[in-house]
Amino acid sequence: MNRKPIACPAFYPNTFEKLDRAIQDAFKSKTGPGTLQAKRRNSTVDLFIAPCDTIEKTGPCTAWGYMDIAEAPFPETYMILGTNNQSDTKFSTYLFADWETPFGPVKVNQEKGKELMEVFPQILNEHTAHAKEHSVEVQLPWLQFASRDKLDSLTFIPLVINTTSLKEIQKAAEVLSPFLAEHKIPLIVSQNIDDTATLQYIKSGDTGALHNYKQRKQTDLKEIAPLLLVMEIAKLQKKHATIINEQPSRIKSKEKTHYACVKFQ
Repeated sequence: MNRKPIACPAFYPNTFEKLDRAIQDAFKSKTGPGTLQAKRRNSTVDLFIAPCDTIEKTGPCTAWGYMDIAEAPFPETYMILGTNNQSDTKFSTYLFADWETPFGPVKVNQEKGKELMEVFPQILNEHTAHAKEHSVEVQLPWLQFASRDKLDSLTFIPLVINTTSLKEIQKAAEVLSPFLAEHKIPLIVSQNIDDTATLQYIKSGDTGALHNYKQRKQTDLKEIAPLLLVMEIAKLQKKHATIINEQPSRIKSKEKTHYACVKFQ
């Protein structure tokens, strides 16, 4: 049995028609790209950060990022990295079944997922971390929309992490970086970037400084673990951050008020 969606309607519409309209509206928005994606071209997106929140709040900003994904060459598979808020497992995947959204099922690449577990034994294949976790799932409708010309071939590897240790994150990056590079797997990181100061730390590539900054702000450090991990991978691959788009939330709130899409080149 496929993994059923748990993030809708809280994070995105729960019918095909409403979801398709919401994403199209985000692409065509005045603060979005203003149009749907063009044909694929040679520019690649290897490491990519997208907001992990509702389409209502982040739609146009997220559309800018997925415009780049949609126009890049189509890979064998993707990896989507999120936060594990559901179990104590530090690194967890879910290879038991495909994942469903209102757009239909997305195939899990079990072959590459098992290969990843062989080179990175700390990763467990478990239900608990993913059963009610939204961070990976919220990227799937966007990825499906961006892959409309290749839906039959679309696969991904889900991965969530739960650690506050920068040393553990650095060790994980040392394993993930060559695996992603060898198989040419784009990494999509589901991560809210909630202020411009965080963006500056991302651009600097200084994970230690960002870790300390979030500690001073009394942020739950496991919430930025995916961000720290992609920054460490980018450092190993000698890639630098490019801000694709940043803008405030479309919904006024005292909390998450700023979103950004970032790629590393």
